[in-house]
Amino acid sequence: MSAGPADPHASAAHGRAATAYALAAATLLIADQVAGKATRDAVFLSHFAATALPRIVMLSALVSMGAVVLASRLLAAHGPSRVIPAALALSAALFGCDWLIYDEAPRLVAILLYVQQGIFGAVLISGFWSVVNERFDPHSAKQTIARIAAAATFGGVVGGLVAGKVARSIDVQAMLIVLGAIHVVCVFLVRGIGEAVHQTHPHAPLGAVAALKTLVTHRYLREMAWLMVLAAMLAALLDYALKSTASARLPQSGDLVAFFGQFYAGVGVLTFAVQWLLGQRVLRRFGLGATLAVMPAAAVLSGLLGAVVARWWSVVLVRGLQVVFANSFFRSAFELLYTPLPPFTKRPTKMIIDVAADRLGDVIGSGVLILLLATVTGPALGPVLALSVIIALVSLVVVARLYRGYIAQLAASLRDGAISLTDEQAIDATTRHILAEASAAGEREQLYAKIWQMKYERYGAVPERGAGTPVALPGNAELAGSFSRAVADLLSGDHTKIKRCLAGAFMDHRLAPFLVPLLGVDLVAEDVRMELRWMAPSIIGQLADALVDPDVPLVARQRIPSVLEVTHNPRAVAALLMGLAEEEFNIRYSCARALARMSARDPYMALDEQVVLRAVEREVRIDHGTWNSRDLKYQIDLPLDLAAGTVQMEPQFNYSLEYVFTLLGLVLDRDALQLSLQAMFSGDRVQRGTALEYLENVLPEEVLHGLWPHLGESTPAARPKRSSSDLIEDLKRRVQRP
Repeated sequence: MSAGPADPHASAAHGRAATAYALAAATLLIADQVAGKATRDAVFLSHFAATALPRIVMLSALVSMGAVVLASRLLAAHGPSRVIPAALALSAALFGCDWLIYDEAPRLVAILLYVQQGIFGAVLISGFWSVVNERFDPHSAKQTIARIAAAATFGGVVGGLVAGKVARSIDVQAMLIVLGAIHVVCVFLVRGIGEAVHQTHPHAPLGAVAALKTLVTHRYLREMAWLMVLAAMLAALLDYALKSTASARLPQSGDLVAFFGQFYAGVGVLTFAVQWLLGQRVLRRFGLGATLAVMPAAAVLSGLLGAVVARWWSVVLVRGLQVVFANSFFRSAFELLYTPLPPFTKRPTKMIIDVAADRLGDVIGSGVLILLLATVTGPALGPVLALSVIIALVSLVVVARLYRGYIAQLAASLRDGAISLTDEQAIDATTRHILAEASAAGEREQLYAKIWQMKYERYGAVPERGAGTPVALPGNAELAGSFSRAVADLLSGDHTKIKRCLAGAFMDHRLAPFLVPLLGVDLVAEDVRMELRWMAPSIIGQLADALVDPDVPLVARQRIPSVLEVTHNPRAVAALLMGLAEEEFNIRYSCARALARMSARDPYMALDEQVVLRAVEREVRIDHGTWNSRDLKYQIDLPLDLAAGTVQMEPQFNYSLEYVFTLLGLVLDRDALQLSLQAMFSGDRVQRGTALEYLENVLPEEVLHGLWPHLGESTPAARPKRSSSDLIEDLKRRVQRP
């Protein structure tokens, strides 16, 4: 893009170098984690009985909870590009200490390794991905990030294989030096990735008390937390079953390292294959609930087999299937459960559910094992597997309840416009949009039924909808009459009849041509938009045509973008981009605002930057009189409009300037643009000069020369070039923010 750094060749070279560092770091970090887990398990089981596993798992989980809180604060204060290399160096030093004292205190080292893996394992991997996400803009570097993810998967396989091979050549103590050396190399690799591309303003950390209060009072979130706890308990029980059996069968530490290395490598390969070949297909074909249920259902069936057969291979099968399905189907489906939640609910609670609930499950599972081992006199494998079957059955019950909660939460979010819809034909790679990922016919029908129920609650008594009444328009006389009556009501001009029709049981996407013009009628516009929003994936073409149709009332056309914006289908994005070329400024303005809100909600949304920049270039070429006299003519906002993602404007700014900077915010750093605008109109000459210098540094040449006269400048001044990051820091220091 032409609005990049002063030296694009140097920037491209830096990007290639950062990619190489990230690929190497991902491979080594995951390889080290897998090999470290194999070494940890082998060392512990070589010096402690398998019955001690629940206690060390409980201790490790409790300590890691505190470590996650500390790591979150450090990451917020100093950034992952500084914290993660320091954590890697500390971990390498601890591996060195473990190696030094291993001969004198092997049992202490066994405990320290377990705790160390608990503290650093998740933190280092999560922190590494934070470094990657900040360094590589996902909007323009999706292929790079996909390559890094593939390298991480490859590293997991390599780590398991290497652990097995190395363990047969050297002793377990020497493996500690190998693990530490890998972390030392990773220190330099992670530092080589570089700092964040865009500087962001610091945010105050979210309060744990407020997050817990939200979790306790929100039934849907509570169900999610319980499912995560049960999944962790199930994993703890099956992990004990595998390790206790392996310890009894393979008494030599080298053999244990080799076995665990091969096991982790094998499940890594299977997980990758299952997710790659079946993950998206299962979600599309069977929906979210069935995908969530695969892991506990497999645990029930394989657990029953293991309890009956009680052989070495059956235990490996039970644990292997649980790990494979947990890391593929269950994890991807569980992430989708967050989609119906608005950001202000999701952000403070996600870490509690993902981390704290998982660790709580480890603690409870370990406690249950301690009690079970204390009460069972004979072999514990059978009771452990039987208990795991019970927990898996309870998990299936929770999945069913959670799925019903998902339907209700999704319908509520659609009604309020708080989330995005995606057409079934446009499934996003990040699986953000549940309607695309869980598009089974029964699931869609349940969603429509829930929305109908909400209409009943909103409007009062409405005609009863029978269980067999189809949503689509069938070809029979009775429903044809219903369609005709609905059209007559919508065309009547009587607000009472229109609202009665909107509240009724009969509402079909084929009514869209009659609904769209009513967006221009203030008394019914909000109700009409609610209907059109949940129809949006099916009527993108009709909405796009109406957007550019001069025969449609102008105010209705201005409000169409707020309908299109709830579906991130590429066709909807293309329609809004096409609207940027419309002759009416009101239409261009509304399309830009809708695109900005979509981009704020979904940073992965693909936009054609050249189309956006051409729209900016056209706008800045207009004469000064037209620039300053723009008026929207009509009020386009509705009471329940989505939160604005546009640049926040000061009173002295005009609509033309807001429109241009809203467009620029789609392809540049929106926060930095906001800062530069504040500085330019602050009355401080130094601040204004710094802001102009920043714009000179990032704007394309054509935009720069067209925009300058509208900002009261003649031509861009000749100044020594400074980097964008330096200029943003300068603006932060100078601008007095409210």
